Amino acid sequence: MPPMLRAALLGYAHVSAILLLTVFISAQTALLHAALHDAHAALLQRLLRLDRWLWGSFAAVAATGAAHVFLGLRAWQSFALDWTLWVKLALFALMLAMAVAASRTLHGWRRRGSAPFADAGELRAQRRWLMWQAHLMVLLPAFGMLLAKGY
Repeated sequence: MPPMLRAALLGYAHVSAILLLTVFISAQTALLHAALHDAHAALLQRLLRLDRWLWGSFAAVAATGAAHVFLGLRAWQSFALDWTLWVKLALFALMLAMAVAASRTLHGWRRRGSAPFADAGELRAQRRWLMWQAHLMVLLPAFGMLLAKGY
């Protein structure tokens, strides 16, 4: 495969994975808003299913990003010296830490097993975690473009 085509496909896969992550964060946020009105067990099961997809999306973003660094046009050493990569990785790590906290909360609600599974304050706090993740994620493509352009 020609190197330019390979680099373009890797970039496409990485951006697609980031968009996939956006979808699942948005879906969980919307469901948590609905849960404020009716926190029933079926809704919790959907949130838990979305949480699994969210973690799969995080894995896809990490895998495609690593592939882009190690199999792309530029040598990986040039990425290693670029400050924008490290900012992007730090933002991604912060999002992962927030996702761990959010997942623990969801699984705690499942263990509790009562209906409604959470009170309004817990639901708002969980939604706030997701919104922070979404807001941090907006910065990832900006640093990705800076990285791609060799800023």
